[in-house]
Amino acid sequence: MSLEQASEIQRRMYEFIVSYMKREGMPPTNREIGRELQIASTGHVDYHLTMLEKKQLITRQPKKSRGIKLTRQSGGVPVMGTIAAGEPLDIFPDASQMIDVGRDVVEHDAYALIVRGRSMIEDHICDGDYVVIRPQSTCQNGDIVVALHEQQGAESGGATLKRFFLEKEHDRVRLQPANSELEPILISRGEWEREWRVQGKVVAIFRQYGTAA
Repeated sequence: MSLEQASEIQRRMYEFIVSYMKREGMPPTNREIGRELQIASTGHVDYHLTMLEKKQLITRQPKKSRGIKLTRQSGGVPVMGTIAAGEPLDIFPDASQMIDVGRDVVEHDAYALIVRGRSMIEDHICDGDYVVIRPQSTCQNGDIVVALHEQQGAESGGATLKRFFLEKEHDRVRLQPANSELEPILISRGEWEREWRVQGKVVAIFRQYGTAA
C-alpha cells in the first residue's frame, strides 16, 4: 500500500514519525504524536496508527511505548537527504525516495543519506554515494558516524560524516576526514558534550552507476 491511499491525518502522522525518527534516532510515543498533531485522545492516535499498520506503512511492537517501525518493502530504506563529507551541512529534509539495499541492512530503523563532498574518498566514500545509517548515540573509536552539531538558536543542526575518535589524553573529540589534504575537526570535550552528538553509524555504502548524483 502507498501513502497516497492514507487519509490526510494519517499522511501527516506518518510524515511526523519519519521526521522524528531521523531527528531523534528512535520512534515517537503516542503522546508525542498526539501533541504534534494536536490530537488530545491517545485512543484516536492509536486508531490512525492501526490504519497505517493495516496499510503496511508501519509495524508496531506490542507493549512498547516506542515500538513503531517503518515498513521496509523489498529491502528498501528511506533516503532522508544529503550529508556533507566536508564541512557541517544542514540535513534531514522529508524522505522523498527509497533505495533497495537488501534486508540484512534494513534492521535498526536504518536510513540512507546522499554524500556530498570528497573528504572521505580514502575510505572509498565518494560524492554521490549513498551511506546507510543505523541510528545510535554511541560509537567506538574509528567508527564512521554522522556527527550532529546542535547549534544554539537553530531549528536544525549541521551534520558531517567523519571517523570518530575520543582522545582522552587531549580531552577532546577528533572528527577525522579520510582525505590527506584536509585537516580534522577538533572539538574540546566540554563543547562536544554541550553542542554535539552522534546521530548514527555508517553500516553500508552504495553506489549507483549510470545515474546523476
